Amino acid sequence: MSDDVNRMGPVRQMFTPFKNRKFFLMFLTTVSASLGDMLMDVSSGWLVLDLTDSPLSLGLFFAVRSSPNLLFGMVGGAMADKTDRRRLLIACYGLYALGGILFGSLIMTGTIQLWHALALIFTRGVIRTFEGPARQSFIVDIVGRGNAMSGISLNAVGMRGIGIFGGAIAGLIIEMFGMEWPFFVLSAVFMVAIGFIGFIKEVETKRVAQQHSIWRNIVEGVQIVRRNRIVLALMVMAATCEMFGFSFAVLVPVFARDVLKVGAVGMGMINAFRSGGGLLAGLALASLGDFKHKGKLILVMFFMFGVGLVLYANSPVYIMSLFFIGLVGVSAAGHDAMSQILLQLNVEEDQRGRAMGIWQLSIGFGVIGSMTLGTLAEAYGAPFAQSVFGAIMVLIVALLYVTVPQLKEL
Repeated sequence: MSDDVNRMGPVRQMFTPFKNRKFFLMFLTTVSASLGDMLMDVSSGWLVLDLTDSPLSLGLFFAVRSSPNLLFGMVGGAMADKTDRRRLLIACYGLYALGGILFGSLIMTGTIQLWHALALIFTRGVIRTFEGPARQSFIVDIVGRGNAMSGISLNAVGMRGIGIFGGAIAGLIIEMFGMEWPFFVLSAVFMVAIGFIGFIKEVETKRVAQQHSIWRNIVEGVQIVRRNRIVLALMVMAATCEMFGFSFAVLVPVFARDVLKVGAVGMGMINAFRSGGGLLAGLALASLGDFKHKGKLILVMFFMFGVGLVLYANSPVYIMSLFFIGLVGVSAAGHDAMSQILLQLNVEEDQRGRAMGIWQLSIGFGVIGSMTLGTLAEAYGAPFAQSVFGAIMVLIVALLYVTVPQLKEL
């Protein structure tokens, strides 16, 4: 990044990418798609708890949602490097919309069963393995590597910002109109996302990977992990964070209904505060510009994530729980964004899609965390299970700090 950009004030620097009309349209696309994602996540979790009354079933549900990342994460990254990323995103959003209509129709007709929900959420997970790498690498296509931190962070702002309302909206729609309606609404929202991204033209750059087969691109993606120790360390960090950190979403319905006793609307507010924390993290990261101590920052975010989970798990008061889940949101979103930024900045320009495929593969390890957390909660209660996972996060970051000194230097 140039010296002129570095001398800009943090607020001006934060909004530099918005001078690019294509980035602004991509931001609106992200906001729309993220609203659809939040409606799906909150409503489907509540649906499974209503169908089964079991934390273990919630663990199974979230494991099924994450499992496609293990199976297709590298394929999605290879596809993002080979194809037109904008068209790939349009196809993914269209399939999301169709899935919402199917979900809503099954609920409305009273035929919804657990296996329906599992099958549909697995399909959504498969689509997401292609959508995630395409979206993140497309953002850097638009803003360039020099503005990667601001561009990805601002898109995180869009995601978390709309999530503040999305979580609360999902809860209100369920309470006022019934469980099927959030799914119909999210289908419409994804169609809006397609409309925004349709106006983005002339972004794609020529890539060597476009001339290769998908299989060759996958093989080269595996070689990136084997040869690039920084990428391997970031992959391990993302995988462990997904297992012991992001799996907390499994128990949010349980905390809302059984521990804090605040119902569907209260659950929506928990998700809203989580997103609010993510919004603050995104704004802070975007204001940093091309920050020089990215490695130290990601380690701090990892540590805060674990501490926040322990505090949230043991909070007896709803208001305090909202504050602590906000802290979790800050650290979770900050770690998420930094992982994506560092992976893309530590590979060749032609490999950025596969770097995001590696990240997508890493988050697939959430399958292990979701099932284990659900099992622990079933046996010993949600607060104990969540406390254990938060404590493990703290231990892991201490271990990484000592054993992987390269992370501190990024």
